[in-house]
Amino acid sequence: MAELPRHFNDFLGKAAALARERFGGRISYASLPFEGVDWEPFDLVSTDAGYRSTEDADQYREGVRALAVHGKPVAITEFGCTTHRGAARKGGHGVMIVEWDGATPVRLNGDHTRDEHEQVAYLREQLEIFDTEGVDAAFVYTFANFHLPHRDDPREDLDMASAGVVKVLEGRRGHTYPDMPWEPKAAFTALADYYRE
Repeated sequence: MAELPRHFNDFLGKAAALARERFGGRISYASLPFEGVDWEPFDLVSTDAGYRSTEDADQYREGVRALAVHGKPVAITEFGCTTHRGAARKGGHGVMIVEWDGATPVRLNGDHTRDEHEQVAYLREQLEIFDTEGVDAAFVYTFANFHLPHRDDPREDLDMASAGVVKVLEGRRGHTYPDMPWEPKAAFTALADYYRE
């Protein structure tokens, strides 16, 4: 395992050089926080470091700040939160409230409470950290999780495990956008307002 980062960065260096031979724009790699990427061959630092949880909350801001030490633009390529009470404490593990039958989501694994406002608060907190710590771009995960539809029965409302900013509807269209099979969540409007400011 100790040799893995060296081999991995050797591969990334070769991949970046090959990409530059064929592509004239800026290049990056959407990393995971634990990968230990050598950012020298890249034009941008980018990582899926947008999932703050209770376990890393005290170190999270410092981790985001450390991304800027490379002197290159920083992009958070994923950040988000699911849509149930307590999801902000779970970070990227909010989806773990689903029971699965193989690759098919079936129902929630217990009694959970839908909480769109917790999702909004989490997204705003993340965006404020990113703004304060010099992040140049941030991409919310995700617009929609089509495999986790909203249902009226709380035990089967798979959208509570979705980080989507819209809730997917089954067999019907939305009210806000009548030609779409989804309805905006509070996060949809909150993100629009935040970026408008």
